[in-house]
Amino acid sequence: MTAPRRITESELHALVDGELTEEARAEAEALLAANPADEALAREVRGLNEALQTRYAGRLEEPVPQAMLAVLARMPRWSSALAPRQWALAAAVLIAVTAGLAGYVARDFVPGSARPAPSFVANALGAHNVYLPEVRHPVEVKAEEEHLIRWLTRRVGAPIRAPSLADRGWRLMGGRLLPDLGLPAAQFMYEDAGGRRLTLYIRKETGMSNTAFRFYEKDGLATFYWIDRPLAYALAGRIAREELTAIADAVYTQLEQK
Repeated sequence: MTAPRRITESELHALVDGELTEEARAEAEALLAANPADEALAREVRGLNEALQTRYAGRLEEPVPQAMLAVLARMPRWSSALAPRQWALAAAVLIAVTAGLAGYVARDFVPGSARPAPSFVANALGAHNVYLPEVRHPVEVKAEEEHLIRWLTRRVGAPIRAPSLADRGWRLMGGRLLPDLGLPAAQFMYEDAGGRRLTLYIRKETGMSNTAFRFYEKDGLATFYWIDRPLAYALAGRIAREELTAIADAVYTQLEQK
């Protein structure tokens, strides 16, 4: 069974900006309608664009800030040819873009961010909550069984690795195979000396572009998720964000090593 196609980030932004043909727009809207998380993200991007337009609508009528004039003056190839009105336009664009990027990027790192998480993150958190309390059967295959990685790699359809977190006090207990929208996903579970547990959820991702770390928290369960195609990852646990950040960085570093 083939998983339904997800809208790409470039398609989403092109749709929001009105840059698609009628045919492409209809296809993109159909993809959004089939995925509530992507549809919510599109609404958020539209809202951000509208907020920027409202916030900076009057900037063209204001004097250009001296600091911005200094920035533009250091661009000799074209700044000398600008008329006063064009200087104002260039300054307004620089201000809006800088503020917009800063605000949008900050949403990924501020607790309680309204950014909706992709569907695989919700699945990762659900699997974490289901298997976290298990005492006798927390994992399907124990870590010491040699075929664990080969089995999950074969089933997920991409090279799977289980990072070692022993130097940070976390023991790999093992892993299991899980369903994600009809496709296979992998889950590794770790435990520290105090009995706390972490899970690393991995699935194949072909419909979304690569992303850096993004933080998401729901009901006290924190997760860092990212996409490094062909795989998507979600590291989850009920631990402090600062500690989870350090662990996520260690996981990412190991996964990047060839």
